[in-house]
Amino acid sequence: MKIEQALAKLEEITATLERGELPLDEAIRLFEEGVALASEAKRDLDAARLRIDRVIEDAKGALTAEPFDVS
Repeated sequence: MKIEQALAKLEEITATLERGELPLDEAIRLFEEGVALASEAKRDLDAARLRIDRVIEDAKGALTAEPFDVS
């Protein structure tokens, strides 16, 4: 599941639980599903952050700042 789908499903679960209309067993099942989705999303975000950090690290030295000449 893509992170966007996981976050959308997590929002849906949260809204359903906040309404407070479910039987306890169903609420617990949804809560468990939400925790699993949150964990999956965190793992995916951590992996994305690592990829970005690697790109930045690889680019160090390749990018240099040059003075801006207005004349």
